Amino acid sequence: MRILMRVAIIVVASLGLGWIVSQGKFLWLGALGFAVALAFCLVRPVLASSLALSFAFINPSLLPPVMEVREFTVRYFDGAIVLLGIAIFLRLAVQRGKFLGQEWWIVFKPLLPFLIYVGMSLGLVWIYVPDVLLASVASYVRLVVTILLGFLIYMSIRNEKDVRMLTWVILMFTVASITVGTLEALAIPQRKLLAAGRYGGLLGLNTFGLVAGLLVLWVVIALVNRAPMLLWVIPLVVGILGLFLSKSGSSTLATIGSILFFWIAFSRRKGSAQGRRLLRLLLGGVVGIPIAIWVLWFLRPGDFFGLVSLSGGSWAQRLMIAYAALQIFLAHPLFGVGWQASSTKAVIGDPTLNELLIQAFPRLPEHYFFLERPTSLHNLYMQFLAELGIIGFSLFAYGVVRVGKTVAGIVKQIPYHSPFRGLALFNAIGLIYLLIWWNTNPLFGGQTESIFAVTFLSLLAALWRVQRQSYKRKEFENLETLLAENRIPQFR
Repeated sequence: MRILMRVAIIVVASLGLGWIVSQGKFLWLGALGFAVALAFCLVRPVLASSLALSFAFINPSLLPPVMEVREFTVRYFDGAIVLLGIAIFLRLAVQRGKFLGQEWWIVFKPLLPFLIYVGMSLGLVWIYVPDVLLASVASYVRLVVTILLGFLIYMSIRNEKDVRMLTWVILMFTVASITVGTLEALAIPQRKLLAAGRYGGLLGLNTFGLVAGLLVLWVVIALVNRAPMLLWVIPLVVGILGLFLSKSGSSTLATIGSILFFWIAFSRRKGSAQGRRLLRLLLGGVVGIPIAIWVLWFLRPGDFFGLVSLSGGSWAQRLMIAYAALQIFLAHPLFGVGWQASSTKAVIGDPTLNELLIQAFPRLPEHYFFLERPTSLHNLYMQFLAELGIIGFSLFAYGVVRVGKTVAGIVKQIPYHSPFRGLALFNAIGLIYLLIWWNTNPLFGGQTESIFAVTFLSLLAALWRVQRQSYKRKEFENLETLLAENRIPQFR
């Protein structure tokens, strides 16, 4: 009887969809699709989180915006966040307001002063470059929305299986992205030029390398946790292939640096001596730095020699941009020039600054400078110094250190032999990976890397919550066992 009911529902639904399409009522089709998706998300909200994360693997420029109002853009990604938010709100309503945000707040709270200061710096934008104030506000809103996504992801997680599911979603989308980039490379008619080119698939060059490096990092952690061969052989090949196709220097350095950090900081031996870690640090520097230099030379020899001679190439230009950011910081050391104001013609395109850059880098081509085309600072840390000054940079550093201590505490609470320790390590070391990767990339908000950062932190907070709940549940079960066996001591 149940089978007949299911068949009848499928037949009626198919006929209904066919009628809607045949009549051209696509608005109704979209509403029906939204209702169905919402129903699934209410049953398991983590599905909505997976949908939202899927947009992190598509360059926003490839999807037309849903709506634009001056500098503010509504994207399909925002629709997924709204869907997730509705699912979480209805779930809380059903649970009569049961709120589970304590761990998430503890993890993210140290970053709040920095986030508030970024908002306050919009006043500086209004003073220095009022023409781009709306663009700066739009960037700040996008940054806040990205953090909100992290909270919704945290709220959508019920147990360890949901954490595992989201981690696997990230890994599967990563493999799919690298597959698309590989097909893009194979589509080139001149096969001799295939190895020399750079490819980005649906993500863009640096972001393509970002996800490839994360996949290699996952493999290293899986090997340490003695994962089956099937779980690391294919991802290793795909990850290395992605790094090679993107030839991203920032991703390569982040991969090597995060693996070395993992090797130095996390040992399977309990109570690892401080001297042993110091020895690993020295050994990692002696071995890791030459390997990193050789890999960068192998992937992009032209840019490598251009950096050495300061005569051209992307890396030499990035060094020149970092020098420009330092000059902007020295001119505004305390408060900076305001959020996203450094990439404007009034700041980085200033003729006096460009004359100074031309004198400092005389061998670089003229079109590398910013008199006609301003550019972003391409370095999160230099961006913070230039735009937020020493105050904003100090608040960011404080937040990173405090969050790092909290994350380290969460990882320590997970037993060595727990099947979820690997997930915690991947999310924790993934944050180190991003901090290194941001050394050659700016922050805007709503980008793949910022979505990854809030997702990793939220997954760690969720694991912390689940571990605490599991510990309390085991204590209660042990108490019940003792009561059943009448082993509770009696006091008179």
